[in-house]
Amino acid sequence: MIKFLEKRITKTAAVKRSKRLVYGLFFAALFCGIGYILVYPLIYIFTTAVKSPADMLDMTTVWIAKSPTLQNFADAWGYIDYPGALSSTLTIAVGVTALNLAACSTIGYGFARFRFRERGLLFALVVFTLIVPPQVIILPQFILYRNFDVLGIIKLMLGGTLNLKSTYAPFLLPAIFGQGLKSGLFIYIFRQFYRGMPVELEEAGYIDGCGTVRTYLRIMLPNAIPAFITVGLLSFVWHWNDVFGQAQYLDEFRPTLSMKLVGIVGYITKSSVVSDLSYVTPTKYAGVALVILPLIAVYLIGQRFFVQSIERSGIVG
Repeated sequence: MIKFLEKRITKTAAVKRSKRLVYGLFFAALFCGIGYILVYPLIYIFTTAVKSPADMLDMTTVWIAKSPTLQNFADAWGYIDYPGALSSTLTIAVGVTALNLAACSTIGYGFARFRFRERGLLFALVVFTLIVPPQVIILPQFILYRNFDVLGIIKLMLGGTLNLKSTYAPFLLPAIFGQGLKSGLFIYIFRQFYRGMPVELEEAGYIDGCGTVRTYLRIMLPNAIPAFITVGLLSFVWHWNDVFGQAQYLDEFRPTLSMKLVGIVGYITKSSVVSDLSYVTPTKYAGVALVILPLIAVYLIGQRFFVQSIERSGIVG
């Protein structure tokens, strides 16, 4: 009987080890497949960006270039006017992100902590903005910024309206009031995060003599760093990659990297006597690499903090 039980236990242990091995192999294969799908575009971009025209014409060259060159990066740098376009992109991405953090954190805190009659309706409107495509409201927004006025005050004082087209105002002004790109999502993240914070923190501040504003700035705000990191990274990446809004308002007024990248093939064929794909394609992908390199650097620097902030924020709450 004892020997039978020992054999049975040994067999059960062997079955469990086999199952763990099968599950481990399955999940390893699954994660490798997902990782390949995610990394494949980056590998293709950077391997194509260093190919020479001879490599493009060589059918045996697939991944590793036989005659790698960095001239494509130099050409793409000039075609997209990288320094100027980078400056314009950073102005929008950094400026709007900073304003989003200030406005959305304050609005989210108000929804999380203050009780007022219209709170449910207003928050429903905020959530509603998440499902409204920006293309739907682009026409009235364009007219608004093309003939900008505030209750007729500007026209009364200056004798006419302001034309804010071809300026950064259409991006910065909405962010000041929490109405920028994806601001509804950012308000939701902050609201969920503040709701998860202990009320005792605020009560301790009130006992120490802090008012509402001081309690928020001195106690709640420093403890909301994870939410700030999450919103900051999301806002920065979305405005860095935005094409629709930037093309609508900026035109040729200091175009951004994303706008230049959309038209890089036209810049190449217009500025160069060489228009065949053996030259255009590597230069185009070199331009793509130049545009996404800052985002990769930001991710490598902040990915640990971003993962931690996602875990601690209310993004799934």
